[in-house]
Amino acid sequence: MASLGFELAGLAALGGCGKLLWDKYRKIPTSTPYDVVIHINSITALKTSGWEIVLGENTTNADTKTPTPEANHGLVVAVLGSYNRGKTFLLNQLCDIKLPSGNLIHTEGISITAGRNQTKNIIFIDTAGTDTAILKDQLDDKKATEALLREIALYLCSHIIIVVNRLRATDQSYIQQVLTHSKSLKYNRNIIIVHNLMDVETQKDVKEIIEIEVEQLFEAKLDTIQLQINQNATNVNFFCSINSGIKLCHFILAKHGFDAAKMWNRQSIDGIVHILQTATDCRRDLDVVNETITFVNTKLTHLFSNQQNQDTNSDETNKQKIQVQLHVNKPFIVLSDRKEMEDLKQDPHELTLLPRPLYDDAGYFLGINSMNNGEWQPLYNLYETDDELNFIFELAGFKKGEAQIQVVEGAIIIEGRRTDFKESLKSPVIHQEKIPMGKFKLEVPLQCKIDHETIKLECDEGFYKIICPKKKVTAKILE
Repeated sequence: MASLGFELAGLAALGGCGKLLWDKYRKIPTSTPYDVVIHINSITALKTSGWEIVLGENTTNADTKTPTPEANHGLVVAVLGSYNRGKTFLLNQLCDIKLPSGNLIHTEGISITAGRNQTKNIIFIDTAGTDTAILKDQLDDKKATEALLREIALYLCSHIIIVVNRLRATDQSYIQQVLTHSKSLKYNRNIIIVHNLMDVETQKDVKEIIEIEVEQLFEAKLDTIQLQINQNATNVNFFCSINSGIKLCHFILAKHGFDAAKMWNRQSIDGIVHILQTATDCRRDLDVVNETITFVNTKLTHLFSNQQNQDTNSDETNKQKIQVQLHVNKPFIVLSDRKEMEDLKQDPHELTLLPRPLYDDAGYFLGINSMNNGEWQPLYNLYETDDELNFIFELAGFKKGEAQIQVVEGAIIIEGRRTDFKESLKSPVIHQEKIPMGKFKLEVPLQCKIDHETIKLECDEGFYKIICPKKKVTAKILE
């Protein structure tokens, strides 16, 4: 379990406390079957104790010394899906472990499992399932927490496994939003769809489901991987489709112990493991806990209103205040100004969940804010003719000097700040806020050279149009 050793070494190194910091995690008895769990079950828990970090039973004898350079790198795989789709069942097969599964078992926060045997040097990240039930007065907190968990998982990973059962419209929407969000990230994510037909027993029924839900709905085609297992050549059947320009690999699982499972389950697990084992170009350092803290700190100001800083209108001041880090002597991630508190239940931080997080169309991710590390972007269209580029963007409600438009070599850049409408109101009650406010930046790359001397800017009732004539190609004949 080289991946586990490195992840735990990274945890022990957090805060510069080395072995002393590591001891505080081991002193807390736990029955969690995962290797590391970050209990991000509620973002509003940051008002008091924050998020506990718990080590599992398998970490008791783990070596926390820094591994060799070869072992420092591994693959991070996010396992996503709605509640009760069989994510834990799949992890048991991939990691060769025994995580409890079933309708009454709930994954908490960010649950990290290091692969064993064939999947060593791979870390799997499981998150709380989407659409679990919650008390009515906690719905906003739950929605924001689930969005944050999904974003953390996608930020950390290079490979995504989405687990579905019989395909539903909600699953299709979920997959589409993951694809859209993944394309906005710096590096492409490799995506595997596992069709976990946990109630299907016969090969005939599996075949019918594949024809409808895989081949027709995804327009997927049958493909084959040839593997060498125990010196024997074997073929693994799976399906490939293209969605939004991203290749999806589809694997089939059926009800354990029945004929369909005997045909599909082993070959599907072998095929997934092969894809992960051979993704050597996606491996990196495995300090997942530290990266989680860093990423969360880019998101908090877009989820919370820090009431303790209402005496200032400075966004930069607010960003410095709303940050999380490891507690100095407790196994918790807490707000920075609570890192030395002995009783974390006392003196709650005055932190209010924003009433207007900008989710995507399906409510799965933090939409505009998420895509751009906290900066929203105006909508735009870009058209190209034989002679020019026409760039049209929407920028209503701006005063002179609040936006800057530049056309540089190879790109159009628009940036500025929209004044918060509430600033001119006295103690407003917010019923709805959909219009993004604050800092924004939009940078659109241009695929052809343009003539900067003849660019024109037109404005019509909040719509701006930049007309960029193409640079004419000239040739000089040399005699």
